[in-house]
Amino acid sequence: MSSSPPPALVTIPRVRSARLLLREPRLADFEAAAHNDVDPAARQFMGGAVDRRESFRRFLLGAGGWVVQGMGWWTIEAEGGEPVGTVGVFRRESRPDLEMGWMIHQAHWGKGYAPEAGRAALEHAFRNYGVDRVIAFIAKGNAPSIRVAEKLGMRCLGEADFYGEVDWLYEARASG
Repeated sequence: MSSSPPPALVTIPRVRSARLLLREPRLADFEAAAHNDVDPAARQFMGGAVDRRESFRRFLLGAGGWVVQGMGWWTIEAEGGEPVGTVGVFRRESRPDLEMGWMIHQAHWGKGYAPEAGRAALEHAFRNYGVDRVIAFIAKGNAPSIRVAEKLGMRCLGEADFYGEVDWLYEARASG
C-alpha cells in the first residue's frame, strides 16, 4: 500500500443501473440512515440497532473510505431522488480482499433494490479496481442477504471468522 497522501479533492464515481443511481453520500441522506439504524429489525444482522450519534459516526466512516481508499459506500438513490439504502466496495484493515456490502432501508425492502445496486457495484469493482474477485460476509441467519448474494452470482465458500462471529463467506468472480 502506498503511504502517499490522498488528493486534496476526491471524486466519488456515480454508477447508474436501470432504476437506481449509486452516488456520493450527502448530509441530507443521514435522516433516512438514522431512521433505519435505530430499528432493531432493520439492523438485526448488522450488530443491532444503534443510537443517532453512532449512526452519524458510521455514516461519516462509510463516506470517508472514498478519501482514504478510493472506494467506499454509495448512497442508493431511487427514481425521484429518494435515498433507499447503501452499497459499497471497500477493503477492511484485517484482509486484502475487496469486499462488498449492502443495506436497504426497511421501508424499501422487497423492491429488488439490493441485487440491482449490488450488480452495479460489482461491475464497477471489476472494471475499475483490478480485481478478479469480490467477497461478502453474510450472517448465517440473514436469508434475504443470502438471496441477494445468490442473485449476484456469488457462491458460498463456507464459514469464515468475522471479528469473532462465524458468518458465511461469499465470493463473486469476474467473468471472462
